[in-house]
Amino acid sequence: MQRTASRTGHYRKLTIRAPLTVRPKGVEEIVAVLTNSRRFPSPVRPVGAGSGNARCVGVQGGTICDMTAMNRVLQIRSRSVKVQAGMRLRDLARKLAKYDLELVGSYEQLDRTVGGLISSGSLSAGLPDDGAHLASTVTGVGIVTAQGQIVEYGESLPEMLDLVRQGYGLIGIVYSVTLKIRKIRSYSIRNRKVGFAELVTIVPSLARTATGVKLFLLPFRDRIYIELRDANVSDQKPGSFAWKVRDWISNRILPDIVHSVGKIVPVGRIRDPLIDGFSAATQMLVNTRFVDVGSNAMEQTGQFRKIGPSSRISYCTWLYPADKFGAALYSYREFCRRHYAITGFRCDLPAVGYRISQDRSALLSPSFDGPVFALNLRTTNTDDWDDFLLDFAKIATHFGGIPSLNQTRGFTADQVAGAYGRRLDRFKAFRRRFDPENRLLNQFFAEFVG
Repeated sequence: MQRTASRTGHYRKLTIRAPLTVRPKGVEEIVAVLTNSRRFPSPVRPVGAGSGNARCVGVQGGTICDMTAMNRVLQIRSRSVKVQAGMRLRDLARKLAKYDLELVGSYEQLDRTVGGLISSGSLSAGLPDDGAHLASTVTGVGIVTAQGQIVEYGESLPEMLDLVRQGYGLIGIVYSVTLKIRKIRSYSIRNRKVGFAELVTIVPSLARTATGVKLFLLPFRDRIYIELRDANVSDQKPGSFAWKVRDWISNRILPDIVHSVGKIVPVGRIRDPLIDGFSAATQMLVNTRFVDVGSNAMEQTGQFRKIGPSSRISYCTWLYPADKFGAALYSYREFCRRHYAITGFRCDLPAVGYRISQDRSALLSPSFDGPVFALNLRTTNTDDWDDFLLDFAKIATHFGGIPSLNQTRGFTADQVAGAYGRRLDRFKAFRRRFDPENRLLNQFFAEFVG
């Protein structure tokens, strides 16, 4: 299929080749795509929820393999579950909860597919003995190689799992995943409110603490709400109603209100303090009044935390080594204020931070070298969002910023090389060996891992 735009005079005809989209329902259909390059042109890129950086799935003239029709649970055991790659994380969590089971970690971005999540990093405020990323809990994976071969890798081939985990679908298209699971465990929640200067001083202890850590950052109020999660030693169970209300307020009401205020109130000196007031009140309410006990299962079955095309929230995630996060936080506050003073743009939702444990289960894990903190920037105001991210990316490097290739925007090839170092070189060599004809390599990934 082609879409052609013509111009008169001396301008030449511009031809834009639209991608072909296929939606396989079984592994044989993926094989048929990869073995027929005339009918299904290269590059072929798998897509799940569509939540990633738009360029990472861009395939001008190529083939998009929409995996969302492959969404079944294949097998549930006491300590593992095997699912098709297109199953949404929320749907899997709900299925497991019926059997009093849960995933080994409080992974967010519930609309993402399992295949997409294990092919990149995850955001989680889990306890230290949880998986740092969903990919960390993968014990088996089925892929279709660039040549159309069906192969399965388990823990007997750890070097192959290391490549496929957080491998961005560049070693092969993931069609099935086996994950660790466990009986539902509850955790207790403690909350604390601090300023940026105080948080900078306690970041080292937060990096070492044997608790889950989640942060809500309001740079224009100089305020941070800390949520700490401890393994619950009591028999207290989380209340589903309280978690549903928290989910509704945080992920539906607050974004809708700030977006509406941004549209209705044109004067920044009136609009922006209102937005900050709503955000601060929301954080005070949901982080100190609603829940003091939770579980991964309870958090992951919420219905209002949307991402991708169905969400009004845009986001971008940078990760920082734990020993540099304090300085990065202070720089983030100053950057937001300076950028706003110059351009008038600011994110209208609190940024969210996560402490993520060290993870050596994937060659391209952003926390391979040690624990990191993720900083997830969020906004419903996208008028000057791209310029904000480009400017922010320039300062991220000064504090060891690590981009996630499909969840970060505005980064450069030099930043990727600096963050992943020799591991990136090793991954490039393996990728070329498994896909010498670049069947799975689009222009975006060619810039960074080609």
